[in-house]
Amino acid sequence: MEDSTLKGYLERIAISEGVSGDLETLKKLTQAHPKHITFENIDSFTGIVPAIDTADIFQKMVTEKRGGYCYEQNSLFKEVLQTLGFNMKMHLARVLWSSKDGSETARTHMLLTTDIEGKKYLVDVGFGSMTLTAPIVFNSEQETPNGRFRLISLDDNFYRLDVFKNEWLPIYKFTLEEVQVSDLDMANWYVATGPSSMFNKFLMITRVDEHARYALFNKEFNIRDSNGGKESSEITNEEELQSVLINYFKLDLPAAILTTTYAKLNKVQSSFQVTQ
Repeated sequence: MEDSTLKGYLERIAISEGVSGDLETLKKLTQAHPKHITFENIDSFTGIVPAIDTADIFQKMVTEKRGGYCYEQNSLFKEVLQTLGFNMKMHLARVLWSSKDGSETARTHMLLTTDIEGKKYLVDVGFGSMTLTAPIVFNSEQETPNGRFRLISLDDNFYRLDVFKNEWLPIYKFTLEEVQVSDLDMANWYVATGPSSMFNKFLMITRVDEHARYALFNKEFNIRDSNGGKESSEITNEEELQSVLINYFKLDLPAAILTTTYAKLNKVQSSFQVTQ
């Protein structure tokens, strides 16, 4: 990543100085990225397969000020961190979050790991409603700016990320097997187009800051504050959708994309439950 590109990214997440290849920088960026760059699947929801090469991701998420889902979010974050000197590795996880029967899914979620001063960290700025706002130390339980998480070792060479919400709830499990861009291409294509993928059936938009987690699932809009309080409302027209996207998700969509998105929302017949 060129210096000018890095500068554009840092401006996008409202950081102007004090970045290097150390743990404090990693913490700062991991909190700032999901605050300013929203998780959203508008492309796959409206029939577009998101491009996941670096140039296209930068154009969409930095220049056009859109968001994206895990392959876009974590691919961009990886490029930024590598430019700063971090040694980043890519992995794919089996998602367990909100699974109705606890069954395992395919390895479709992209995450990152890195090693700093002898400790291994999980880095993930692209998991929707449970996006991390701090790097997580392996085999530890820790408080983050937006909740308590733990990353534990399982018996089958897997690690599992959990979040505490009155009890420990599993988010995903993964091994340390590294994946390549070609693996991400396959996973991205399936998530965007697969007949059993919820990413082309449901609209999912989330953002997190120091005050709350904001989530739009189809037409249901929720705000979960840092104390556990929850406010819910329903989108009833295109103007309300536009207002919520601008005011809570920092997404000022072009008129054509907004209209296409709302038209698809009106055709969605089914619903799904997401733990928040």
